[in-house]
Amino acid sequence: MRLRNIKLSGFKSFVDPTTLIVPDNLVGIVGPNGCGKTNIVDAIRWVLGEQKYSVLRSGKMEDVIFNGAKNTKPLSVCEVTLTVHNNKGKLPIEYNDIEIGRRLYRNGESEYFMNRATCRLKDIQDLFVDTGMGSDAYSVIELKMIEQILSETGDDRRRMFEEAAGINKYKHQRRSTLRKFEATRTDLNRISDLINEIEAKVKALALQLKRFERHAKLLESLKDKEMSLAFLQIHGYKIQVQPLQSRIEELNHLRDSNVSDESVHEKKLIILQTVYKGQQDELEKFRNQLSDFNDKREGLQNDIIIWKEQSRSAIITMDRLVVEQGKINKRKDELQDHLSDYKKVIRELQPKIDSGLNSYKQKQSSFEAIDSELKELQTMLDSMKDKRWDLQQKLSDKKSLFDRTSTIIQEKTDNISLVEERVLGLEKEFQSITKQIEINKNTKYSITEKLEKNKSRLQKKTNELEELQYEKQQIDIQEHKVSAWIKSLESKCRIYEELLMSREGYPSGAKDILENKDQYKGVLGTVGDLLKVDDSIAPAIEMALGEYAKCLVVKDRKTAINIIEIARKRNAGNLMIIPLKDINDEKQNAAKLRSDDNLIGRAVDFVETTDSIKPLSRFLLGNILLVKDLKIGIKDNSLNNWDLVDTKGAFSIRGMIINNSNGNNEAGLIGRKEKIKNIKRDIKNQKIQFQKLHKQSAKLEKSIEKTKQDIVHLDSQVKDLSTNLAEIDQYLVQEGFQQSQFTESISVAKKSIKENEQEIRSQVLLIDT
Repeated sequence: MRLRNIKLSGFKSFVDPTTLIVPDNLVGIVGPNGCGKTNIVDAIRWVLGEQKYSVLRSGKMEDVIFNGAKNTKPLSVCEVTLTVHNNKGKLPIEYNDIEIGRRLYRNGESEYFMNRATCRLKDIQDLFVDTGMGSDAYSVIELKMIEQILSETGDDRRRMFEEAAGINKYKHQRRSTLRKFEATRTDLNRISDLINEIEAKVKALALQLKRFERHAKLLESLKDKEMSLAFLQIHGYKIQVQPLQSRIEELNHLRDSNVSDESVHEKKLIILQTVYKGQQDELEKFRNQLSDFNDKREGLQNDIIIWKEQSRSAIITMDRLVVEQGKINKRKDELQDHLSDYKKVIRELQPKIDSGLNSYKQKQSSFEAIDSELKELQTMLDSMKDKRWDLQQKLSDKKSLFDRTSTIIQEKTDNISLVEERVLGLEKEFQSITKQIEINKNTKYSITEKLEKNKSRLQKKTNELEELQYEKQQIDIQEHKVSAWIKSLESKCRIYEELLMSREGYPSGAKDILENKDQYKGVLGTVGDLLKVDDSIAPAIEMALGEYAKCLVVKDRKTAINIIEIARKRNAGNLMIIPLKDINDEKQNAAKLRSDDNLIGRAVDFVETTDSIKPLSRFLLGNILLVKDLKIGIKDNSLNNWDLVDTKGAFSIRGMIINNSNGNNEAGLIGRKEKIKNIKRDIKNQKIQFQKLHKQSAKLEKSIEKTKQDIVHLDSQVKDLSTNLAEIDQYLVQEGFQQSQFTESISVAKKSIKENEQEIRSQVLLIDT
């Protein structure tokens, strides 16, 4: 990676667009003072993201824009572009050449470019991180920075070495990660506060939910009692209606005379209805405003909580700073006291130092005179000793010359014999070491083969373990899914069983009969239990049946009357009963149906019942057709004599009365028992599947454990063989070193023998002379 060229426009002294080519063999840039050499370095720093204008030798960042000269107007923008050649692929980008640019306007806006595309400063910094190239890196050094580097402390030099070693990238990532941790910790604290607030609200809502459930139960009880009362009132009204009918006939002739009065009342009614509608609209508007005000109030409460938390944090910070300031002031006073004590001691010692210095100078002068006399006497004594020593030396040299020469000849002769013996021993050891090296090389070859085989087996076992673990993980995931589905089906089954046990959706009288069948003889069941329908069309069939789905089915009319009398005595509540034998199913529509994509078929054809119950299904569903879309079916004139219901539960009676349902049949009355059977069958199948998966998982667990044991055994063998191989390598190195030492020792010994023989000949010649 190297710099290819620099393009400058409006940057400091470079008013005109200038392109500086950087060749491979560039050593430096020279020129007179003020020609812009340092501006080139500033431009490189600036385009790499330098944010300190003081480093760029400016009072503010806008000063890097050309400010004008005598005959040149100032510019409003400056731009610098660097072209970097990524020939070694150091930069994490696929281009061979990358162009980095920066543009600054007078208003302070700054833009960065990468290959002429707008980017962020962080993108440029991430691109050059750990490459040694950056705004604060030492790859761009001015002359004054060399002195600064030499005068830096150990910590500053350490930063330079870390940059060269590529550690800054990881420090930057560490700082970024710590900042994220701190932000996450703050968010978690905030979340904890919100959780505490929400838990308090949840408790209040739970209390409200209990009250609502109690209210719903009371409403349901009230509804049942009101329906019972209504049934009794209807019966009483029917008795009262008979004498009133005759009264109505008497008053009919007066109706014509009262038409004018009725028209006046109708006009008043219309006016009152208009006023009522306006008041309803105004009430709805006030409700919407109240809802908006409640939302704003909740938002303001949340803001108040956040502001209180920020205020508490600021108060804690202020208290901590006040404590720290007190400690600093206390430390400052202690240092001032120490400084005054040291100054006082210095003033006390100054006179003693001056008197001692004067005494030292006087004694120094007398000592120098005595020392010069001593040196002269020593010189004379040394010359006399030298003469005496020379005479004694000549005498002793001639006396000991013969003795020394004889001794040397004897020593050399002894040395030659010893060295010859040593050479013989070394040659024997050399041969032994050579044999041992050959043995160790053969052992090393065999161990290397075993090691490679065991490594290959270990790798195969490791791959096999990974495959088994992956397979077990997949089976565990399936096992978890099946377990979750079983729990879901069991929960759904419990809900249906609770609905079935509590007779949810049935009138109170029907509930009493179904719960006490021993007291009500002849009850075959409810319509919803006797008819079996597929789940896909159950909403449509239930909408078509309407309230008939809640009816009880008995054998005949006599049984129905007896049940009603018993229920009235027990105050069981309202109920509806259909006597099976008295059903007239001849009214079923027998018209032929033409083929139509929207038409599914007769509703009765999709109901499964026993032969004895089929008249009931024909009676209830004989005139009802199932269609895919009710809107299309209503427009079909050929179906005007039919009641229509679509698969979503929308229902039309002879094209006049239309009822729409959301199609939710989770708690429908039809086929509850059948649904429970289907769910239990699904639970049983899923449990079988779960057991199979569990057995497979256990089998795989055993295989994994066996494979792990094999891997541990092979790994132990590999480690042992590696240790043996390392030991043999060490032995070979040591033995090779010993072999070279023996060779060198033998050559040195033979050389020593020759030198000793030569020395003996020279000493014999000396004695002869």
